[in-house]
Amino acid sequence: MKLRIADCGLRRKNQTERTFSFSIRNPQSEIRNRRSGGFTLLEVLLSLAILAVLFTLVYGSFNSTYRASEQLEKEADSYRLARLGFYHLAKDLSMIYQTKPAAGPSPPVGTAAKNAFLFQGEDRSRTIEGTEYPDDSIRFTAVSHGRTLRDAPESDWAMIFYHLEEGLLIHEEALLNERVIRNEIGEDLLGINFRYLDKADRSWVNQWDSEVRKELPLAVEIELILKGRGKEGRRFKTTVELPMARRS
Repeated sequence: MKLRIADCGLRRKNQTERTFSFSIRNPQSEIRNRRSGGFTLLEVLLSLAILAVLFTLVYGSFNSTYRASEQLEKEADSYRLARLGFYHLAKDLSMIYQTKPAAGPSPPVGTAAKNAFLFQGEDRSRTIEGTEYPDDSIRFTAVSHGRTLRDAPESDWAMIFYHLEEGLLIHEEALLNERVIRNEIGEDLLGINFRYLDKADRSWVNQWDSEVRKELPLAVEIELILKGRGKEGRRFKTTVELPMARRS
């Protein structure tokens, strides 16, 4: 900016005009120039606070999604285990065939062949952390065994035994040659409950003994109790009809 003395009314006669130049600083431009060199501490702290809030929101969203996925996976495992247990039980129960084994020497006492007419359902219970759960077992003869070895000295007849053992659903087959096959069908079971449909009055009873009743039940109701969120667990139930009982 230039300012002449004559402009200020200070001009004298025969005096040469002199001009002076000077600049006026703008405070806002100085602030911009100073800020162009970096961020202030307050700006950095504010940015970190915003990032922390965003990360917290993102983590919470992913965590809730992971927990929901994990819970769905556990429920899916429970359904798969229930279907597997029902499949084996229904297959063996539907193939009950109470008849005498093939002719031959009398089998010794205590072998599977000696119990060729057996169908027993025991009503039991057990306590886990103060909660009582059914702990039933069922034993019967069936022709559901399949030979796994070629020319093996065994038939399709077997004594089938289902029970719980330390939370495992155990399936046992005692063959005529006294070979015992043991399989673990599932785990994490809290209880198993069987009920039997009486042919006489069409009522459900909690236990059955063919040696006393001299017949088979019309159907068997199966309830599996698997570990869940609470003490009640997840309960699955199905009913299997016994074709052999309707023929007798």
